[in-house]
Amino acid sequence: MNSKISLIIPVFNECDEIENFFNDLKKCNFDLINEIIFVNDCSTDNSLNLLKKKINEFENSLFKIKFSLVNNLKNRGYGFSIKKGVNNSTNESIAIIDLDRTYKIEDLNNISNEFINTYKLQYDLIAGQRKIDTTNTSRLKIIGKTLINMITNFCFNEKIIDYNSGLRVFNKNKFIKHSHMMSDRFSLTTSMTITFLNENYETKFHKIRYEERMGKSKLGYKDFFKFLYTIFSLLFYYKPFKIILPIFVPLFFAFIFFLIKDIYSNDITDKTVLLFNFNFLTIILLFVIDRINKLK
Repeated sequence: MNSKISLIIPVFNECDEIENFFNDLKKCNFDLINEIIFVNDCSTDNSLNLLKKKINEFENSLFKIKFSLVNNLKNRGYGFSIKKGVNNSTNESIAIIDLDRTYKIEDLNNISNEFINTYKLQYDLIAGQRKIDTTNTSRLKIIGKTLINMITNFCFNEKIIDYNSGLRVFNKNKFIKHSHMMSDRFSLTTSMTITFLNENYETKFHKIRYEERMGKSKLGYKDFFKFLYTIFSLLFYYKPFKIILPIFVPLFFAFIFFLIKDIYSNDITDKTVLLFNFNFLTIILLFVIDRINKLK
């Protein structure tokens, strides 16, 4: 059984942090992580050249580690870069971390040790669990994360507080099997967690430190709304009854109320017909989605 881990690191315009990251990387547990794959997402700064330089320096040192540098020919997104890195990896276990140093190498070592040594590959996913507040992220992101956590926990009967940590170790084959359901953008980690929960894969969350990134965040308002759309569409596909029923039930009782009222007045109104059509089509849609989900 392969008990080594491939570490995937997506990179986009991180030239200011590359030097510091490689200094931190010296503390990595190379007994567990024997392959590191950088995926440059068509950076427009000097990131690619700096990566080549630092990788060459690292390879000439005493560290025995296999490095790979993959370059996207155009900007494809965080999730796409991770998927590409996974497809280029040689181990059965994968770790991911951001280069901006918001996550710590020490926490990567701890989660990797849990995944390989403590639990002997029994878990399919061990993800970092951060404490998110205004000291390390924006209020907009906090609102989005809180909303997603509430709805997703309701759908899966969970009490998870961090669905989208970018520090995690997971089973490569199970990731690849469902990667088509995961986002190519920043919401890859959230969609991965939701997909693993839907498949009843073994998941665990490990408390980690998290610091505000240096420099300007690459996430804008458009990315925030794309994130919400991606996650809600995924939840609608996986758990249609949980998403639709809270809306359907009151409208169904409204239809019954107006139907009884119309019967007593001997006049079927447009409102009752509209509510009937909505409820009927909603029921059909729910069962169709549920069948499709079970056939996948």
